Amino acid sequence: MYKLAFIGGSCESIAGYPHFIASQMDRRFEVVSGVFSSNKETNKRTAQKWNVKSYYDDIDDLIKYQRDNIDVISILTPTPIHIQALEKLLKLDIPIICEKPLVSSYEDIRKIEKILEEERRFLVVTNNYSGYPMVRELKQKILNNELGDILHIRLKMPQESFLRPPKSIKYPQKWRLQDGFIPMISLDLGAHLHHLAYFLLAEEPNKVMATYNSFSKYNVIDDVTMLLEYESGIKGSFWLSKTALGNRNGLHIEIYGSKASAIWHQENPEKLEFSYFTGQKTIIDRGSDIEMVPNPLYHRMTPGHPSGYIESFANLYNDIANCLDDYFLSKSFNNNYVFGFEHAKNGIKLLHNASISNQNQHWQINNNLI
Repeated sequence: MYKLAFIGGSCESIAGYPHFIASQMDRRFEVVSGVFSSNKETNKRTAQKWNVKSYYDDIDDLIKYQRDNIDVISILTPTPIHIQALEKLLKLDIPIICEKPLVSSYEDIRKIEKILEEERRFLVVTNNYSGYPMVRELKQKILNNELGDILHIRLKMPQESFLRPPKSIKYPQKWRLQDGFIPMISLDLGAHLHHLAYFLLAEEPNKVMATYNSFSKYNVIDDVTMLLEYESGIKGSFWLSKTALGNRNGLHIEIYGSKASAIWHQENPEKLEFSYFTGQKTIIDRGSDIEMVPNPLYHRMTPGHPSGYIESFANLYNDIANCLDDYFLSKSFNNNYVFGFEHAKNGIKLLHNASISNQNQHWQINNNLI
């Protein structure tokens, strides 16, 4: 069992509890310490609530007193300040699990890249939606060519949270109302869509056209549409919004091939719908004859008892633990379900180029930025 510490992720945060539960679910990690919040009372209350014996008020003390007692650290602070912890931990060669997106700007990506140029480090980014069994099944069916040549892919993630915020939490947080060159909505939601598109296609777009809108009272970008083109000829689109009434978290994947199409909704995660060239339509779930069946992680409970958001996160933490096994043995790892710096860099690059496209109102080549 790996000893895990948190930076950020208090009991008052959105990300903290899901990460805590997911990391514990299959006994691959134990949270042994943390700097859960900059607020001392919240920090103390989180440690007590989660029965974590040691906690500290700043990162330096955590490292000073716990470095020999921890195997890996999860960074769960607000996105704009990820860079502070990343630089410190990478220079000390402490393995890192970072909540997506890795950073909030391409300038920050370059800072991380310079550190990683010196020596390989363990740095993975959590993109948990690809942890759902049926999303992994869809990936396998694409690899098996069951959809034929992929023609176009449509992903959307509409939410209503800027018009009708959830009552269960304090939302939106102040840091979510501060746009940089890449708007916060793109970092919040667009990073997920970039990850899922790459997860399924194993290809980055080479062109992007984006339009930004603001429909809420917050005077930030809250609705984004991106059109994408891929070198292989695939066309794509992303729609992300926080001003779409009726959508709690409408993550939706549609992928269209020459033989078949597939549709998946995050709010109904057990079902994967296919439409075939023959006109036949089928719906499969975990009780069907699927390739993901042999893995017990995808069947903690029998079919008919939905595997949801936390379970998908736990699947990812299991994958990360497997990567740590390899890393501590050989200083390298390879896993089809775990993504690190290069993938995060490509995501930030796409979101950066989308902002250039919106600014100039034309297609932007999604090439390497200097």
